[in-house]
Amino acid sequence: MTNFEKYKDDLMEIKGFFAVDKAQRKVVKCDSGIYCKDCLFNNPESHCEGDRIKWLYKEYEPPVLSNDELELIKILGKINGREYKYIARDGYGVIRLFEIRPRTNKTGNYCGEYTYIDSASWSKILFSNITHKDGIYDIENKIFI
Repeated sequence: MTNFEKYKDDLMEIKGFFAVDKAQRKVVKCDSGIYCKDCLFNNPESHCEGDRIKWLYKEYEPPVLSNDELELIKILGKINGREYKYIARDGYGVIRLFEIRPRTNKTGNYCGEYTYIDSASWSKILFSNITHKDGIYDIENKIFI
């Protein structure tokens, strides 16, 4: 699946120039308040229009957790006496950690017992590759389910 196939609904809503927020991997309207430095296509050696086209044709790469993020999950598990197996970002941007695979309710949020990381700054810096649209990430198998 290409990036175009993955993000086509978002692109159709924008109807014009788009940017990709590097931190949240989210397609947004180019002039929606995103700074160039925060855009995936910000490259002083090329023009962003050409980079946008190339990106659309590239194969979509699902996000992965960094070693630091995986280690933090283990530490939080030890502190809380839990073994987290799943991670997801809810519709409000909050990261949730689960021991048991959560269910999705009618509004698209996750149901089940969880621990959340509510610090806005942590959620933007850490786990920035996980978006609500990605769904639930199986930590052990390193795949979205």
